[in-house]
Amino acid sequence: IYAPTVNQQTRRHNSACQRHSRVRTSRFHKMDPMIRHLHVGNASFLDGEIKPEAEANAMDILAAARETAGPSVEILIDAHGLYNVPTAIRLANKMAEWDILWFEEPVPVESWKALKQVKEQIKPLVSVGERLDTRWEFLPIFENNLADYIMPDITWTGGVSELKKIATMAEAYYVPISPHDASGPINVLAGAHAMASVPNHYRVETHRAKLNAYDAFIDHPLDMRGDNIYLSDRPGLGIELDKDY
Repeated sequence: IYAPTVNQQTRRHNSACQRHSRVRTSRFHKMDPMIRHLHVGNASFLDGEIKPEAEANAMDILAAARETAGPSVEILIDAHGLYNVPTAIRLANKMAEWDILWFEEPVPVESWKALKQVKEQIKPLVSVGERLDTRWEFLPIFENNLADYIMPDITWTGGVSELKKIATMAEAYYVPISPHDASGPINVLAGAHAMASVPNHYRVETHRAKLNAYDAFIDHPLDMRGDNIYLSDRPGLGIELDKDY
């Protein structure tokens, strides 16, 4: 579950007197208002549908989130690849009323043609990528204009080098990249380091709203200053996991 969460918009800090890279953060709310109706994890929606009462409740949750957050907070919806084509289309277009920024993984990732059907019939923008592995799986996404944003996971897709190659591919299509996170501080910092030199980056997702929660099991606290995270000049990612934690 991703809500509430804070994503980071990563930018290179090019001051000659500043040796750190700065990652600028801004608040948004990523959520799945449908997931509270799952009975045994994601497997309970293998038919790709959602009960009418659960759908109505999800819309009430989204409406309350928008009312509470106000118009300035971006709301992102993660569908976790659970729905069939007509269900995904219906959900996305209903949610458009509350000005959601994107509808993430509306259908299972195995069929880009199913994603194409959804993309062509919904109002919200589409984000995909956390379950796509390597640049070859992103190729049909770009070639068929199937995503407005991509979210590769730096751990799952093959590391810094592969993420950079995917980002360069996305740049050629003017598609922003927002590295996915569901793993912790190593994943966050690896994505942030990679994005520090990527012109088309959008944000670096974080699974936790408060990044200092990670400080208990890493050797150097994450350097948070206001709405920025600073990347250190220590070797590698700049942190090590505390194996005694």
